[in-house]
Amino acid sequence: MAPELKAGVARSDITPPVGIPHANWGAQTHTRAAGVDLDLWATALVLQNGDEKVAIVDADLGGFSTDLVTACRHAITELAGIPGPNVRLSAVHTHSGPSLDFNFYAEGGELLGPYVASLPGRIAGAVWEANNNLRSARLAAGRGHSDINVNRRLKQEGLYDGKVFLGRNWQGFADHEVVVARLDDEDEHPIATIVNFGCHPTIMGHLNKYITPDYPGVVKRVVEQMVGGKCLFLQGATGNVHAIRDYTGDLAVYRRLGTLLGLEAAKVALGLSPLPRQERFLYVLESGAELGIYADEPAGEPDGTLRVLSREIALPLLPVADAAQIEAELAERQRELEGLRASGAPDEDVRQAMMRAKRAMLRLRLAKPHQGQTETMVELHAIRVGGLGMVAIQGEPFAEIGAAVKQGSPFAHTMFSGYLGNWAGYIPNAADYPDGGYGVTTTPFAPEAAGRVIEESLASLRQLVE
Repeated sequence: MAPELKAGVARSDITPPVGIPHANWGAQTHTRAAGVDLDLWATALVLQNGDEKVAIVDADLGGFSTDLVTACRHAITELAGIPGPNVRLSAVHTHSGPSLDFNFYAEGGELLGPYVASLPGRIAGAVWEANNNLRSARLAAGRGHSDINVNRRLKQEGLYDGKVFLGRNWQGFADHEVVVARLDDEDEHPIATIVNFGCHPTIMGHLNKYITPDYPGVVKRVVEQMVGGKCLFLQGATGNVHAIRDYTGDLAVYRRLGTLLGLEAAKVALGLSPLPRQERFLYVLESGAELGIYADEPAGEPDGTLRVLSREIALPLLPVADAAQIEAELAERQRELEGLRASGAPDEDVRQAMMRAKRAMLRLRLAKPHQGQTETMVELHAIRVGGLGMVAIQGEPFAEIGAAVKQGSPFAHTMFSGYLGNWAGYIPNAADYPDGGYGVTTTPFAPEAAGRVIEESLASLRQLVE
């Protein structure tokens, strides 16, 4: 009997042109990407069981804008016939990819518009191809461990006036669990591997001028080399976690850390058996020693249940500043920056101006969508594939949120992710608000939001098993 679950996978190259805006750091002095170190990909996995069908897209982007999410889902529905709520768009959140929105300078805009306009077609094409590649499939999931991540909220007497900054907090919480799912076809050939891990892809920092997918791109390449098939990387809860080496211009660093994580994920994937087997003793063979001969026989089909649930949940907001006032400040900061660059000012003067423009842009990004609101709606997307639960939320949740959801989940294995669809802001733990620091000062959400994300995520997962 063939498995009821079907799966198909495909990939599209979404590498931008050299010279595109590369404005992801307030401390940088360059404006355009000077080259490409590794290509960027959009990888699409389509799953089907009966009338239920879902598409999961892993894109090597920092994030999606609201307009881009809408355009991609529309293109996927038009081309592949999969309804928007059944499409999960996930960004790996690389900080060394192109700057798609909220740029704080105009340079490179002539390349940005055509590139962004091309993305819905490229991504929909990958989903369409994956949908055409559907074949019988089985899934198994497992866990591994990686120490490439560390809590990044450091507050220590004698450092930075005792205030929180983004450092290496070895005593803080970081989720080191690597959740891996492997999909094989009916003949036990690998179709796809899904890797879920939480670590900010900020290894390539302000000194880097190259387009890279950061460590998630290396993870995918390593897993594909070792396991076969295609690999998707679903970014976890990373709001307060980054890599053990970060903010560098050394391309070898992200390649090394990505290789370490990729090898761990590949080890887990290779140890999985999507087709359940049972041991049967056959006989003793007389040789130089007495050899026990066994057969490992199929033991039925695994659970291929497929369900998807997409809904919006309300998260409470903090009061926000006046967007018009910040917009005027940002315009002034942009003029200041452009003047310094045009005059050939020293790098340090340009760096300081970039920082001021970037911070104004961040404040505007928080304030503009939430004027006069006390709460906002964000998307929560949950998928069940057999004994695997997958839940994702817009925004950048702190690591403790993801760990709490996984711990309370009714599934044997659970993948929790942020970076679903368009960016919604950081989601800190309530206990972190008094200390402030980046991630808290840059969130639109009130302290109660974290608890609500945990509660609603668990409710969605429970609904998928009812």
